Amino acid sequence: MLTPTSLTYEYLRDEQRRNAQLSVVSKQTVANRLTALNLFLRANHLHEQDVVGEEFRAGHGAAIEPLVAELRREGRSERSIGNTRSALMAFKKAVVVFDTQLAVAGADISPFHKRIKEVLSAYPIRRVAKQCAIPPDMLFGWRNGKWPRISSICHLRRLESFFGLERESLVFLAGFQDGKHIEQRVGDAATIEYRVGLARRSKENYWLRVPCDSELAEQWRALLEYKTAAVPFLERSGNGRWTLAPLAAARETSGSWWAFLDGREVPSARMGWARVASYLGWLSLPAKEGGGNVPVVDAQTLAWFAVPEFIEKFLDWMKARAGGKHTGTTREFLAMVRWLCRPGDGYLYQMPHLVETLPRSYRGHDWKALCERQHKYAGQLNRIYQPEMAAGRDPFEPITTLVNSQEPMQYMMDMVARMRADRPIGRSLRAQAVWARDLFVVELLLSNPIRLRNLACLQWHGEKGSRGSDKDGVLYQRDDGSWWIYIPKRLLKNRASTASIRDYHAPVHRAVWPDLERYIFKFRPVLQRAPTNLVILTLNGGRAATRARENGQHVHLPYMDIGRTVFRLTRKYLWKSDGIGPHAFRHIVATAILKAPGGDVKTAAQVLNDKETTVEEHYAWLSSGDGSQRMAELLKDSFSRL
Repeated sequence: MLTPTSLTYEYLRDEQRRNAQLSVVSKQTVANRLTALNLFLRANHLHEQDVVGEEFRAGHGAAIEPLVAELRREGRSERSIGNTRSALMAFKKAVVVFDTQLAVAGADISPFHKRIKEVLSAYPIRRVAKQCAIPPDMLFGWRNGKWPRISSICHLRRLESFFGLERESLVFLAGFQDGKHIEQRVGDAATIEYRVGLARRSKENYWLRVPCDSELAEQWRALLEYKTAAVPFLERSGNGRWTLAPLAAARETSGSWWAFLDGREVPSARMGWARVASYLGWLSLPAKEGGGNVPVVDAQTLAWFAVPEFIEKFLDWMKARAGGKHTGTTREFLAMVRWLCRPGDGYLYQMPHLVETLPRSYRGHDWKALCERQHKYAGQLNRIYQPEMAAGRDPFEPITTLVNSQEPMQYMMDMVARMRADRPIGRSLRAQAVWARDLFVVELLLSNPIRLRNLACLQWHGEKGSRGSDKDGVLYQRDDGSWWIYIPKRLLKNRASTASIRDYHAPVHRAVWPDLERYIFKFRPVLQRAPTNLVILTLNGGRAATRARENGQHVHLPYMDIGRTVFRLTRKYLWKSDGIGPHAFRHIVATAILKAPGGDVKTAAQVLNDKETTVEEHYAWLSSGDGSQRMAELLKDSFSRL
């Protein structure tokens, strides 16, 4: 297997230009070679900054085929095609020379210094030194041939983290060895307390779990029918309707039956069922564990939401579990109690027969009076707890380093550069296809920060200029070669929030096109195992792999697990990141726009396809902070007298 290197096509191109300057080769010959290389890269959907792979090694013959096919489609003569192939031989020889030098590790430059030059070649040394807390003179010395001392191991490890290199790789090349394996990360990420607490709480499995054929399941389905009906048989408030998911991104399973009605997903049901399973699960916990001590068989009914006896005890238990504070969970739970029990149009208020599902001691109560009392009680608790309410999590905490910097997008571009340099050379075609897909997805989220569901359901209909049926949102190429994304308003999450929300129709940034086309035309077919128009494919179907079969045949489902993939990639390649999902890219892009000279709320709202008021609300802290910095610049002379 070939040893991975960071020899890039850009380096091969520059080497030819140097040969022309030194008169080793005529300028015309070099021009012909560079033209041939450009054609080769285009035919194979490669970028000049890509690491040279098998296409100029053992796989060169296969890589020539798409080039020849492209030239023939353009009407080139066989002689012209032969000249182009001959011009490429100079680059193939250069790769052979490079591999030979790498294998023998010539005495003029050690493997350590070769690696240092490779990783530093595309970065300003002083910026790397500052971010890694390494003395700049030390980095310059290593690049110029000096050997590190044993006391510099900590600096070598920081450099490994910054570039996403294998742990201990530079330490080993420098002659030191530890042998301890640590997860590959780019810088030490700060601990996110919410995630730590969530991981701890997730181990406390107290939610009520019931089968899809239980009495409680029947009650829940009846509630879903009431909440989703255009005009329900019972009374319902004007804004109390739940909508069906416009995009079929998930399938019903025995473990997620509560999120579906007649096979169609109800997104709001997820939060609603979380409140039901949480409260009824707590009710069935023993008193010694702080629970309601209700037998499990008796706890399985929605009627408990009309019983005032346990509400405050449950909320106090949840408060202690959340570190001594009431969070949005408290507010959401009390809101659900109120719309269930509201006099007149509350769902439980109109279902008096449910009192018979409670234990015998509760069946003598006046049901409507019980609901009225519960509605009033929940409102009082909400007012009392309001001053104690605190955010359960800060969505900006995982990206603090980025949003606090003056140019957040530079961190993201560094991440892309690390991913590009980590091309899986010498590995299977499928591994390369996954790498190309992941690189494309990250770049697309930076260019067009759409939501996860729209990303996973994005379709491509093949022909240039074709937008297909626009059923699930499309990625398409116009006749001028540009790439665009079109998502009709009816498929957007915020479609009903205001009339100002329009269809999402935006171009993909030109810089993304090469990697987009490489994935679409070259590597997407590698991942495709059945006919599908979905853009983002996976080898195994993610967690839905065992369910993604119909009549024994593989079926591609929307790759909703791409969120987990993005989390893993950012954890590995993004500077000092504990991992972020696709939605955080919206925050990063919006922050970068607002921080840029001339950036404004309107532009950020247009890019996110959201309301200006929403952007102003979420990024008010940013405007305030930047305003103070701007004031400090404008009033510098005055403040200098303090």
